[in-house]
Amino acid sequence: MNTAYETLVQFLDAREVRYVANQDDQSICVDLRGEVASYRILAQVDAEAELFQVLGYSPVRIPEGCRSSIAEVVSRANYGLRVGKFEMDFDDGELRFQISQILTDGGLGEAVIDRMIGSTLAMLDMYLPSVLSVLYGNELPKDAIRCAEKADVSQTE
Repeated sequence: MNTAYETLVQFLDAREVRYVANQDDQSICVDLRGEVASYRILAQVDAEAELFQVLGYSPVRIPEGCRSSIAEVVSRANYGLRVGKFEMDFDDGELRFQISQILTDGGLGEAVIDRMIGSTLAMLDMYLPSVLSVLYGNELPKDAIRCAEKADVSQTE
């Protein structure tokens, strides 16, 4: 077990977060509750690639007939994001947010872990309502994203 993975496990243990660890691929899987929904979070230390990656999975699978519209939502959400990206698997409708950081000297600080997991939850919470409004409210993708981003700006003012 490398030190970056040990730091990740210690970070979660210190906060008494329940998770499933996979030492073979140096990853953890945890379910966390956001403001909008509960999400499955996968965090992985790839020592060979010197990369720490966090994936946050939406609780909603995108129905086949809606994937083109949600692809537009994903594209509009990604445009301008400074860190991370949304991804949708066209084959099975899986929607997720991905963020990663290159590890320097094999190290991983607790502040980085906290920020990356927190950012993943925040992005899912911010944009999941847009996905739902397009899926179930027949809202146009550009209007749904505009609404999400306007709400985010008004919360920070």
